[in-house]
Amino acid sequence: MRELFDDIPRITLSDKADFLIDTCFFVYVFDHYKEPEFNKFLEKHVVAITSFNIEELIHIFNKLKGHTKSRIRKFFHKKNKLSILNLPIHPGNADKEHSFVKNILPAIDKEEHDPSDAVILAAAIKVSADVLTRDKHDLFNTRMENFLRPYGVRILNKIV
Repeated sequence: MRELFDDIPRITLSDKADFLIDTCFFVYVFDHYKEPEFNKFLEKHVVAITSFNIEELIHIFNKLKGHTKSRIRKFFHKKNKLSILNLPIHPGNADKEHSFVKNILPAIDKEEHDPSDAVILAAAIKVSADVLTRDKHDLFNTRMENFLRPYGVRILNKIV
């Protein structure tokens, strides 16, 4: 599975993006046959998924439905406009996740208690990107929307 990501363009935290895709949103796209809409979206915007989220995807990949896995593989085999935002951390190391978040904006670490959600929020602030997620409990809520407003980051649950 990892080899699928070797040829995907990379960006860094010093680059800009329009949108970051959360793991659950990425899976949702393929689980619900939304690729045509997603591909049009990719053509119009600078969209990235973090290396952190790619590692989460690899971790859960075998638990996905067969059609979802197949569609994700096909997507990565084709040329597309999705980039990977390289992050210096990996899932499963909460201390490094907290440290990464605190280096970008300490208030996120206090506001968002799930370290992996805090990572994508910190990355979004750093690259000035909105976040697409299906996470209704921790990210897509009024509390987080109000917190992120001053930073120009929106949390969305569907393609705009």
